[in-house]
Amino acid sequence: MNISMMQNMEAGVLPKKRQLPKLMACMTKTSLENLRNRALFGLNALDAKGIRRRKFPLHECLILELREAGFCESSDYLQDLIYDNIQLLAEDDIGIVVDLRKREDYLEDISAGLIRAEKQRDKQNTKKEALELLGLALHYAELGKGILWLAEKFFLAAMAVSSQFLLDGGRQKGCCKYHYAIFLLDKFPGADPEEPFLILTEVRDSSIGKDWLLYEGDDDENESKETLFSASALQLNRVLLSKARSCRDTDTAKSERLSRLAERRARDADDTLKTAEAIIEIGISQLMMNNLNNAQKTINRAFAIYKEMNDINGLCETRMHLAAVMQRLGDHETASKLLTEMGAMAMENGLRRHLGRALHLLGELHLRREKPELGTQHLREAFQCFMGLNWNYPPDHKGRRDTIQAGDSLDIIYKTDSNEPYLTEAEQSRLMMAISAGQEIMASYFSLLREANTCTIAKYKTIEWKLSHASWWLHMKHHDYIPCICPKHNRTPLDVMRLKMMAKEMKEEKSEADALLERIATTEDIRALRSSM
Repeated sequence: MNISMMQNMEAGVLPKKRQLPKLMACMTKTSLENLRNRALFGLNALDAKGIRRRKFPLHECLILELREAGFCESSDYLQDLIYDNIQLLAEDDIGIVVDLRKREDYLEDISAGLIRAEKQRDKQNTKKEALELLGLALHYAELGKGILWLAEKFFLAAMAVSSQFLLDGGRQKGCCKYHYAIFLLDKFPGADPEEPFLILTEVRDSSIGKDWLLYEGDDDENESKETLFSASALQLNRVLLSKARSCRDTDTAKSERLSRLAERRARDADDTLKTAEAIIEIGISQLMMNNLNNAQKTINRAFAIYKEMNDINGLCETRMHLAAVMQRLGDHETASKLLTEMGAMAMENGLRRHLGRALHLLGELHLRREKPELGTQHLREAFQCFMGLNWNYPPDHKGRRDTIQAGDSLDIIYKTDSNEPYLTEAEQSRLMMAISAGQEIMASYFSLLREANTCTIAKYKTIEWKLSHASWWLHMKHHDYIPCICPKHNRTPLDVMRLKMMAKEMKEEKSEADALLERIATTEDIRALRSSM
């Protein structure tokens, strides 16, 4: 009996009876039948389509459903896609191709898109039919490598349909070809760019003198003003620059011609930065052909463009190439000045890669000018810069940290999570630093050989290097006990004996002090020592 019940009894109030749970009646035959009927009515109704989808694979059901609904061309096209997919899967050795039969979401989306396209075809609206197919192509082009074959199928279908629509003079056809060329360039970067180059050339030629917009929209405010002509010219500039860089080492004259063509395409698109980039490529090709005066003039043109636009990356890039030209012309002072300006600008604007390049090139310049001591220093700083060590961000840089975290084994002044090292450039700087340090040591070795004619210690270091490869550039303690009468050391055998005796006395005094410190380990020993003193 709990406390509340006791209080109620004292107050004369009887406690309430505990309510028993409601018991269900026994299940009779009628109640079972009603329960069964309710369960049956609660099930989802399945028609012939639903039953078929439960018994057969989805791709077969969709092919039949499209044919039954009257979309025969869509049914045949989907069937061809499944057949092509099976063929690709059979030839796929690395398992990268997506199996459409196992992707129900893809199958449903493809079926719906084909239905929309065929409806537009029935309405004789060829433009919207091409847009539907182009939309499918652009969608599947972004879903990974294993489905790119499907995107290409839709691109080809969109191009075939748009070629039948000529009311706009060929704009829709040009747009489909443009997107297909971009698809080939972006998704297959290592392939031969000749096919997209020819497609883009055809698109540009067909759009000369026309104001065809690349994208059409209903809202004028959100509508892109980029024309098909300028867009194709920009992509042609991209392809031409890529081809020029690839053949620069093998056929420099061809590289210069392609770069000049890329400059014209950039001017067609009215893109100043791309124009300057192409001009720099022309200058590099001229530099490689040893056409130094023209290379200087060409790179100065690009420098003027970047200076007018205040483009820091471009200014650093052009200074670097101008320094290479001046170095080839023999004007090392101007080259050093340009590289120093490049490094200062890069440091002010937080461009770590450009700063590392400037330091690396300064190190190489000093090394060529037979100043390995300066070259080693600059190359070491370049290595640290590329690796992100001792890198000082500008004061307003968002990645700045004013403190060094405890436990860091390297002297990192400012460090961010995105401070990724440039490993290739860092390795080049490390190798050049080793070469420069070796050249610096070799100079000291030749100096050591010259000193060995009159200096006993230098001769002793040379013998040690020959016998055991001991470092001659380091001063060892035992070298102080070698007699040498050269003007630099002026040390007689008597002086050597005096030095040895002084070293012995210092050693004995040190041992006595150590022994005394060992004896005064307790307070009694310290009191005895003080009383004796």
